[in-house]
Amino acid sequence: MSYRILVADDSATNRLFIKNILHESLPDVNFTEAIHGQDVLDIVKKTDVDLIILDLIMPVLDGYETLKRLKKDERYKDIPVIVNSSITEIKSIEETLKEGAVDYFTKPLSTNDMAIILPLKVKNALHMHAQNEIIKGLNKHINDELKNANAFANIMLPKSNSFKAIDLFIKYHPSLGIGGDVFDCVECDGKIHFIIADVTGHGIAAGMASSMLKILYRKSIEKPGITPGEILSDMNDSIFRYFDFAGKDSYIAFTAFVGIIENNVLSYSNAGHPYPMVYQWDKKEFLEIKQNGFIVGMLCGVSYETEQLQLQKNDFLFLYTDGLFSAESGNDITGWDRVFSMARQLDHELTTNPEAFLEELFFAFYMFHKSNQRSFTDDVALMLLRLK
Repeated sequence: MSYRILVADDSATNRLFIKNILHESLPDVNFTEAIHGQDVLDIVKKTDVDLIILDLIMPVLDGYETLKRLKKDERYKDIPVIVNSSITEIKSIEETLKEGAVDYFTKPLSTNDMAIILPLKVKNALHMHAQNEIIKGLNKHINDELKNANAFANIMLPKSNSFKAIDLFIKYHPSLGIGGDVFDCVECDGKIHFIIADVTGHGIAAGMASSMLKILYRKSIEKPGITPGEILSDMNDSIFRYFDFAGKDSYIAFTAFVGIIENNVLSYSNAGHPYPMVYQWDKKEFLEIKQNGFIVGMLCGVSYETEQLQLQKNDFLFLYTDGLFSAESGNDITGWDRVFSMARQLDHELTTNPEAFLEELFFAFYMFHKSNQRSFTDDVALMLLRLK
């Protein structure tokens, strides 16, 4: 493999000296030369460079400032830089290493430096750069795949304007481009079937599990007269029926809230999911749906209760996943209390602009985590249904 090394030094003798040393041990290297820092910046704009050997004391633009500018530029920050100078103070060495130089050597070079040390430093820097370029390429490929997967996941989301009995509003924020949060909504035979679920973990594996979960859900609701509790039981049993987890370190488990709306009556069942809320239009107030059950996929043969709630025209049903209130370093499993409080503060947005309600609620929690120096590390899904 051929490499290109940029040697920056205002002394032509020094540049020739360094090239001659490296030619002995690196015959496949091509060299480019610069006499000051501005030359370096101009060259890297036009030429691919694998390593820069940079003198600190140069005219026009010295090595210190050149290093700083290189490391602040996204295009060039990954080019390894070995600094060389006749300055031997520890402070100078420390400063350049803090600015991002990968190594340092001083002039004049000893016989041992010329024969072993400098060639070895250069070989290590070039090898590191080559490995980093491979990793960058792989990361780009993975990110491209995640974008494609996310685009596919968005296509599979329920369409907001496709229902006769309800208006549907959703917001989805996967942590890694694709995630394990699931929501689905189906209208058939005068009923609205819906689910919101959260697969354990996030990322590609959780995204694959969530796709399978949606298939299991669609298959369950095809059964005539099935209740939400029976849907959860059926999905739970299907996981153990179709997949052999004996002796495995990984499994598919998820929290979920499943509901059916028929003639303004909500039938529902909860499997360890954060409490949803109903906004009662006539009373102008929120009501939490406090029901709970065992997480799906943890234990075979679990049964789930189905309860009912009378709804009215224009009532809202708000559902969400715990990624909204869970964040890095945050272990508060009762965070739905904050969601309930914030939702009440935003009731005007809910009744006038439901999409703005979801956006503002999400943003409020984003800012809450940011102010506490925490970040979203889980997928976030918000789902809002309004009865027509």
